[in-house]
Amino acid sequence: MAGMNRTIGVKVDVDTFVGMRNGVPVLLDIFRNHGIKASFFVPMGRDNTGRTVKRVFTRKGFLKKTSRVGIVSTYGVKTLMYGLVLPGPHIARKNIELIRKIIKDGHELGIHGYDHVKWHDSIKYFDEQDTRREIEKLLSAYREIVGVNARSFAAPGWMINPFALEIFNERGLVYSSDTRGISPFYPEMSGKKFPILQIPTTLPTLDEVIGIVSADEKVLVDHYIGLLTDGLNIMTVHTELEGKRWSGFLSSFINEAKKRGFTFTRLVDIAEDVRKITDTPTCLVEYGSIPGRAGEVCRQR
Repeated sequence: MAGMNRTIGVKVDVDTFVGMRNGVPVLLDIFRNHGIKASFFVPMGRDNTGRTVKRVFTRKGFLKKTSRVGIVSTYGVKTLMYGLVLPGPHIARKNIELIRKIIKDGHELGIHGYDHVKWHDSIKYFDEQDTRREIEKLLSAYREIVGVNARSFAAPGWMINPFALEIFNERGLVYSSDTRGISPFYPEMSGKKFPILQIPTTLPTLDEVIGIVSADEKVLVDHYIGLLTDGLNIMTVHTELEGKRWSGFLSSFINEAKKRGFTFTRLVDIAEDVRKITDTPTCLVEYGSIPGRAGEVCRQR
């Protein structure tokens, strides 16, 4: 894409309370040390991670993936009980100081659903009324917590429906990042085109390659460097992985990418540039699978 040579957009997904509380500070330190600004996406409601247990029975490959990544070491036993035998804590409301620090440090703060598990597992099947109710709840919470209207959204699990795209446009979001693909586009879904810019994740996430490509940090860094294109790349990192035991991988990757002339930026800055371009394509959004991930995601076609 013109004007975005050797660019890496950094998208940080917070999925859990512990990822917010412990992983975000680690990533803020890494980004500060490297002089990088990123886009953080935070759930506005409670952590109900324990409810993902049902995916063992509903998603082929889910158990195998959790074994590869190390679910207990990644999330912790307590997190895996939230929403089952323990009430899930509010991820954003219980971490107001971290929310403020993200913004103060110059990073973008977007929304990653209200209830991450509920959105991920159910949004495909929601009708317009259910979708609108969920989105109004998360937009209202963001406004209450942050004090301004949200400008961006990243769908949990890269799952979206056409009603959500319509509502995002109605509510004035600058863009959303709900898909896996190759470059920014305007989405078409269920026979309708939407004027809300879509910025897809272009690189695999770490949990999709750990134990498949390798579990060695250096090998993984080399693998990711080899996947980079000379144009625009979008990398999604997770606070529970790169903000924890894989923080060294992220720092090494940033160093190696910088050596090769890559620059890092926020997704909102990418969106502002892309919106000035008149030939951004319209592409179909479809449900499908991708290597290394259990269940469906929304893909750019």
